[in-house]
Amino acid sequence: MGETPFSLTYGTEAVLLLEIVVASLRIESFEEAANEEGRRQDLDMLDEKCEAAQMRQAVYKSRTENYYNRQVWVSNFKVGEWVQRKNESSHAEPLGKLSVTWKGPYKMVEAHKNGAYVLEAQNGRSIPRTWNAQSMRHFYS
Repeated sequence: MGETPFSLTYGTEAVLLLEIVVASLRIESFEEAANEEGRRQDLDMLDEKCEAAQMRQAVYKSRTENYYNRQVWVSNFKVGEWVQRKNESSHAEPLGKLSVTWKGPYKMVEAHKNGAYVLEAQNGRSIPRTWNAQSMRHFYS
């Protein structure tokens, strides 16, 4: 975010113990009166630094959300449609190099929120648990 956590919390940069023991340029040029004035300025700027950090964080979250949303493959199925589901999603059979990729057809019985569906086999037997739309595709005979 461009600021250290110490700077955002206390409004000033941290001084390492090593800088106190071995005199550094920053420690040698330290003046008490100038430090107090700098401290007041840092405290005045603290709110602005926090707001700038929050704006950078919001931009980062927005970019991350946009990237994720571009990667999502959305499929909308309707109740009563016939679909196939990925074999690897069920983990029912060990997968090998020449194993079947898709199983089905299955009939859509219920649609839940966020792309979860209840499936039913051709013989009317209910398939356990809900299935996500990303692990299914339309069945075309």
